[in-house]
Amino acid sequence: MMKRARKTVLTIITALGIGAMAPAYATDISMGSGDGCAMPDNITANANQVDNHFAQLKIDLSIDSKQEAAWAAFAKTIKQQRVGMMSTMQERMQQSSSVQSTQPAPDRIGERIQLMKQRAASMEIAAAAMKQLYVVLTPQQKEILDARFGQDMPMQF
Repeated sequence: MMKRARKTVLTIITALGIGAMAPAYATDISMGSGDGCAMPDNITANANQVDNHFAQLKIDLSIDSKQEAAWAAFAKTIKQQRVGMMSTMQERMQQSSSVQSTQPAPDRIGERIQLMKQRAASMEIAAAAMKQLYVVLTPQQKEILDARFGQDMPMQF
């Protein structure tokens, strides 16, 4: 009798565990084409998403007319860098994995080094734009920007 009760309890616990995990497996993460990270196939969607983030950030910062020129330059620069980065990643993902696997390992590493150099150059441009905006912000605006700017993903807001 004890074994039967134990089996029943274990069955119920297992069923509840599986049921609790089901939503995670049912979620569509919108994988883009190719293997690797989830990324939408449409760069326009990314550009629109960046625009929406900047519109909200501008409201949150309460950018005034004196700060508008610095804000516009900052937003334009960051958007260009972000969309360019996403475009490069998308192009790379669209290459067939068979082409990449036939490349010699040193060539693949060299290609990745070039991508990282491009990324570093992009981050330097973004940092310069951020510094130019930061100069015209009030202490309260700086606090908001510091809190909103992604520490782990610098190009994300």
